Amino acid sequence: MAKGSSVLIIDDDTYICRILKKYLEQNGYEAEAAFSGAAAKNIIEKKDFDLVLSDFRLPDSDGLKILQHIKLKNPSVPVIIMTAYAEVKMAVELIKSGAFDYITKPIQQEEVLVIIARALRQSKGRTGKESFSREFITGSSQKIQQVMKYVNVV
Repeated sequence: MAKGSSVLIIDDDTYICRILKKYLEQNGYEAEAAFSGAAAKNIIEKKDFDLVLSDFRLPDSDGLKILQHIKLKNPSVPVIIMTAYAEVKMAVELIKSGAFDYITKPIQQEEVLVIIARALRQSKGRTGKESFSREFITGSSQKIQQVMKYVNVV
């Protein structure tokens, strides 16, 4: 487990959000909660997270839109989608769009810890020697920054 890793939990069910937050903090993670898609996007713009745990169905957004927003900002952040509705088609679409995993509610807290630890291990592995080096291309123009975003996605 990556002690001290920061996790953003997004769920409109405040009870689930608070329980997960408390459980993750008890297990050595820094956790923050957002109860809507808009609140999550505001938090994501202000702070970087090591992992995001998001409900699929939110009153003002959905897990796919949240996933796309996160991946635009930081493609290496693992996103785990939670939902009460287990639909294979939706799961496939989320994984193809870059979600690390997909779990169904009711959530088993021990299972969440295992998935989070696996996601963090894999994301840390991607930042090693095989990842793209930012020193390879330099520049500060808006165009080169956009190119770097695309390179990171690839």
